[in-house]
Amino acid sequence: MSRPTGPVPRRADIPVLFRIHSDARQHVLYNMLPLHIVFEALDQCQISVAGLIVTLLTCPQYENHPFVVELVKRCGEVFNAFLYHSAGRHQFAAQSFRMVENIYLQELRSLASEDNGWHFRASSASTKQLEEFSLQEMAQKIEEGAPKWWSLLGSLLDHNASGELGSEKDKEGGESELEGVFESFWDDVDEIDLEGMINELTGECGLRPPVKDMRTKRRSAIGLMKKTIISSILMHGLNQKSNALQSLLGLFLQSAHTPYKVIDTLAHLGISVSTDSINRAIQSLSQESQNSLQRLGQSLLASYAYDNFDVDLKHDTPTVEKSNDSLKHLTSGLMFPLVHGVTLDDLKCSEDLWRRSALNPLVDEPRTPPKRAWWDLLERLQPERSRLNVNASCRNQFNSWIFLHDLCGHGPEYFRQFKSMIHSPEPVEQIPTVKTPIFAARAMDINNSTVSGNIQAVMELLEQGGVEDPAVTSEATVSDSPDISKFVVLVHGDLGTGERLQAAQLRRSIESTSWNRLQHIIFIPGLFHLKMACADALWRCFIYPSTVREDETSLMRDVAQLRPRETGIFATKPGFRRMHQLVGYAGICRRLDCWRVHACKQKGFSSLEAFAHSKPTLDDLKAMAEEITCTFVATSQFRRMRRRQETERDLQFENALLLNKYFLLYEELSYAMNSGDIGRVEASIVSWVPILKAIGKHKYATQMTNFLYNVHFVYPPGLKHAIRYHILVNPTGRPMKWRAVDWCVELNNLFTKVKNGGKNSNRSVERIILESPLVQVYRNLQGLVQRDFSHTHLTTSHAPPDMRQTFRKIQERLELNSPHVISPGRKSRHQVEDLQDKGREMMEKAARGDVLIENEGDGFEALEGGGLDDIIAELLYGDAGRMVRTDTIAN
Repeated sequence: MSRPTGPVPRRADIPVLFRIHSDARQHVLYNMLPLHIVFEALDQCQISVAGLIVTLLTCPQYENHPFVVELVKRCGEVFNAFLYHSAGRHQFAAQSFRMVENIYLQELRSLASEDNGWHFRASSASTKQLEEFSLQEMAQKIEEGAPKWWSLLGSLLDHNASGELGSEKDKEGGESELEGVFESFWDDVDEIDLEGMINELTGECGLRPPVKDMRTKRRSAIGLMKKTIISSILMHGLNQKSNALQSLLGLFLQSAHTPYKVIDTLAHLGISVSTDSINRAIQSLSQESQNSLQRLGQSLLASYAYDNFDVDLKHDTPTVEKSNDSLKHLTSGLMFPLVHGVTLDDLKCSEDLWRRSALNPLVDEPRTPPKRAWWDLLERLQPERSRLNVNASCRNQFNSWIFLHDLCGHGPEYFRQFKSMIHSPEPVEQIPTVKTPIFAARAMDINNSTVSGNIQAVMELLEQGGVEDPAVTSEATVSDSPDISKFVVLVHGDLGTGERLQAAQLRRSIESTSWNRLQHIIFIPGLFHLKMACADALWRCFIYPSTVREDETSLMRDVAQLRPRETGIFATKPGFRRMHQLVGYAGICRRLDCWRVHACKQKGFSSLEAFAHSKPTLDDLKAMAEEITCTFVATSQFRRMRRRQETERDLQFENALLLNKYFLLYEELSYAMNSGDIGRVEASIVSWVPILKAIGKHKYATQMTNFLYNVHFVYPPGLKHAIRYHILVNPTGRPMKWRAVDWCVELNNLFTKVKNGGKNSNRSVERIILESPLVQVYRNLQGLVQRDFSHTHLTTSHAPPDMRQTFRKIQERLELNSPHVISPGRKSRHQVEDLQDKGREMMEKAARGDVLIENEGDGFEALEGGGLDDIIAELLYGDAGRMVRTDTIAN
């Protein structure tokens, strides 16, 4: 090769060798620079170009050399030059990929190690691991531990492109899939998470953010989700024990009844764990639940509740020996801690109660409590005059509040301004608002429809709580079971449960030990079933008799407009849900008609709209509400009204007064239960007892009377406090979210039957029992996945139905044939009885020893079971069918 002519370059010009930007630039530099001088220098030093570069970069003594600094600074240009070199680009690319691959593998291996906390052992799974999992937190830790890998994923997924999840309609600002978030969170019980039915179905929606902001947030979340899932799959591939996300998704799929073949397919893809791992996790979670129950039960500061539920496990091919074997009768149970300051000393009264019990064959007659009757409860439990209005009783104050609230919530627009100014009724005795944790017990293969079945159910439920027969545990060498012989245990249930437990205590009263006598059991009746009995009583009084439906002012006319296609159902067996809604909606319309009639009669206005134009003040409305309460609700003067001459009486007006009275009693019971006002609950029960007695529900009347009698005249103060403050529970810890214990049991039954226990071929009694303690775990899992994986079509509450047109039509009909305008001489095909007076007379006769023929009747017996519709109705229409009232109540 000939030497190029020209001046020899200076040493300072050598770095220009590294300034390579393109092939053309390289060609120009090659022709311009006398590289032979460099080549000769390298030959004399016996070092190659590659050796020179390696030496410069690896020897510490050259670390700060200007050549090295310049080389490192322009390494990108050097790499580009290698990639553009025609002969070495493939070799350089392969080597670069191996280097980058090692970097990524090193980051992922570090993430998959146990130190990073993403190992989930199925055999030792705990609810704490599931509750603490957060997809956002996992993404953050992956980004911190593998920043280069995370950046690569971002480039590959191209967030700008992947974010375009919506259609062109979305981009233009039209309705997107995300907007369904606010439309229906749970359309059916099969698709909800029950912090769900217990926690959120009656919750209030927050302010709706702009759709554009929500779309941006959702796109970002989905991009984050994809990067996290891809990383998790690779981590799982590098280390099979790094399976936190896969375990979470596997349990979620199990809770959603996903077929096993789908789960196994996803497990092979690295998205889920296998079905065997899921089953081991379920075993571990069930055992953990059992340990929690024992810790709670052995503290003795626990309350128990149970009820039966039926499961139909149909066989594909019935056989002779198993043809009638498909219907299984099981029993579910709940436990919850006793709070509100209850101590062990409050429950240490078993021996004292037994010494004074009528079941004790050795009891001395003078020690038994004096005989008392319903009117003693009436005197004890009827609240005194309201502290806010000494001239009005607490009941009249509540009734006035209902009238005023209906006017401001459903009357003309002018009155809406006062809605937020109306204060909730003054509580009689408020239970402190405390969140009550509820623990699901393991379901039991026991049919508790018999006395022996109830005994077995109670014994097994106590055993799950770590409480056993003291005589047996004392003989054991090691036992953690406490000695319960001196303590009592609160057990909640429906009417049938109470009857069978009391029958068991009567049968076993001759036993020698307190355990065998079931002496420790204190039964507490469920208020949800009582509420259903009250709804049944209203149906029997105002709909069931055929003649009561014939008047133009009858309740059946309201049914024809509220549910025109279901009049036949209402005439036979409407069920609790329909009656619950009817009481709310028909009651609103009739109370608005009372306002119209009173405004017309006292103020001279032809309609509520005309009355609104006069712009009355809130004080004026409050005064009118009190007048309306005394005028259009049956009072102590009702008997005098019925003793008038036939020509002076208006029978339909009298029926309307009784209807308003009983509807308001039902409203008060519902409100008291939802608000946790135990004083008002007891006063309402006392008022309902004679009504239940008169309508033929003698067992409920007797059971509730005996229960209140024991609470207020027999039990010591500590036990009385424990019972009264735990007959209602608050699973959410929020105001107006109190629930009856038996309602929680029925809800647990629904989830145990519908959502848990396997599906198809693997749905069996054993599987149902295994998964029954995991109701809450499954619900929490579904809520977590719905939140972290940006599920759409989910809202926090159903929008209340728009009843304005329906209410307007009913009010127009009532205006034509108003039951609240006295028309002397107006007849009725059916005279509604004053059930309170009738019930009182029946109880007085019973107290005198007169024989009564007790016929409980059929009513709508389906209520006793508390079905799906009944549970949903209690959630959606907890305040007697008035969802629109919850905001004011909360204030």
